[in-house]
Amino acid sequence: MVSPEIILVNYYFLLLIFDLVPLRYVSTKITTANVDIRYHNVDHSSNKHETECPRGWTRYERTKSCFHVIERRMRWSEAERACANFGGHLASITDEYENMFAFNVAKDANLSTPTLWLGRLVKLTRTGAYEWNDGAVGRHTDGFRGELPSGTDLCLTMWLDFDRPEGSWNEWDCNYASGYSALCKRSLKRTPINTTAKPNIRSGIDSGLSYYSRRCCLISSLCHNTSQSCTSEERCIPDDLDCWARTCPSGGIGWCLPLPKIQSLP
Repeated sequence: MVSPEIILVNYYFLLLIFDLVPLRYVSTKITTANVDIRYHNVDHSSNKHETECPRGWTRYERTKSCFHVIERRMRWSEAERACANFGGHLASITDEYENMFAFNVAKDANLSTPTLWLGRLVKLTRTGAYEWNDGAVGRHTDGFRGELPSGTDLCLTMWLDFDRPEGSWNEWDCNYASGYSALCKRSLKRTPINTTAKPNIRSGIDSGLSYYSRRCCLISSLCHNTSQSCTSEERCIPDDLDCWARTCPSGGIGWCLPLPKIQSLP
């Protein structure tokens, strides 16, 4: 008696002969012990861009990055951790072009609450130059649509409704209990980052950050017991907020922050 497996194989061979089944949908492997039939859909038309951004993410060509909205409402640190699980951060915005692109991605998500988290500004000058927690820098002075906030470690939101200019930014409490959705950004083909490092909490931000800044010292003899050097992938940024507008001090205490992914400001 002929086994059912042999009959099924012969059936598919006949279909292939009469061109009733595309070849890419059928794969057969025959062994001496038995008949092992495997079916798999092979799609050779995949777009290269789709393989460089995870499924559900949107590619932005200017910065070679991908954007994605996580709809769940979270505090800033929880949202940053969620983005880190995808190998990225809450979104940094470097210019008006990227801001418009990010706004369109966020708007397409049709959020019930039309506000979401962006990244955190670790440095901001009066001239409008700023640096994000992922190391990106920019000069998009129109982002705030008004007077620039002051201070460091500014958690930002993007507004999507009509109460404020669409796509504008607003400084917000990082620990806002009701939370907001997250706009994530990651580099193409970037591997997940390590979130297990021991935190060093600064400026009231809780320990749920994906990148933990730590103290560093430019001249150890001037910093007492806080001497600590940064890694080769970091740089020591002094506390002086005007370092981009004038010469930075050659000594003192700062924070270890990632090297920028784009060209540094002059």
